Amino acid sequence: MKHFFAPGKLLLSAEYSVLEGAKAIAVPTIKGQHLTVETQADKALKYRALDEKGEPWLDFQLGMAQSSEEKLVEAILNDACGTQVPEYCKLESRLDFPRAWGLGSSSTFISLMAQWLEADVWELFFKHLKGSGYDVAVAESGHTIQYQLLANQKPSWEKVEIPNFFKDSYLLYLGKKQNSAREVDRYLSKVRSADLVQKISDLSEELLQLSDIPALANWMEVHEAYTAELIGREPLPLQILPNFNGQAKSLGAWGGDFLWLSEAPETEELKAAGLNQVFAFSELVPFTHS
Repeated sequence: MKHFFAPGKLLLSAEYSVLEGAKAIAVPTIKGQHLTVETQADKALKYRALDEKGEPWLDFQLGMAQSSEEKLVEAILNDACGTQVPEYCKLESRLDFPRAWGLGSSSTFISLMAQWLEADVWELFFKHLKGSGYDVAVAESGHTIQYQLLANQKPSWEKVEIPNFFKDSYLLYLGKKQNSAREVDRYLSKVRSADLVQKISDLSEELLQLSDIPALANWMEVHEAYTAELIGREPLPLQILPNFNGQAKSLGAWGGDFLWLSEAPETEELKAAGLNQVFAFSELVPFTHS
């Protein structure tokens, strides 16, 4: 039996603008997706996907896909295999995180297929998924990265370290997973400001140099304002937590997934917003230095 693992991800900066070539900071999550590959007696390639509770949400044989999700998996498998489709194989993937969290069930699957079959992960990604590819870069590197999508869809990234005091910040799950492909299309259909994209790109570099929580709070406020202007929407934290004493920043496509908070929210405030899943930053994000 062979085993592979790919971590999930959170995009700390440059959501939306990363599609335009802005530099972005992304971190891996402790939770990710596992893949086991084992031989079987049947002359067939079977795939089963389990959620974080061990419950199957996909279970089919290659060549017999029915749903849109099964057909996407089948297409990725076929392209990853090339002309040598493995037989007598049973594949089983398992998520550590709920699919609704938006930590990258699709990007981690792409990475796992590339690991197993030694396929070109970027060819698979850009053919089958939409986005900048930062999530695949995180899955491949397993490290915090500064990512940039260059001309002609050429991904570029380098490993970086986030400040240690980020451990003192929080992550709030909003309970509304966004459709990443639809958000990409919506953003790219609008006229964008190159000046704002550059300002957000500069903020990504500034993020790595912050020294304390007050500086992070100020950074969050500026980043949220720039992105709100870029995409033509009101800052999300102001709508969700109107009385929050700290600062908050949207992570990923606005309207779902997570908020990044400079301090812990009050219990009553969360109750008023109908939210209850708040995590210390270090509960979800690994730190590679003390």
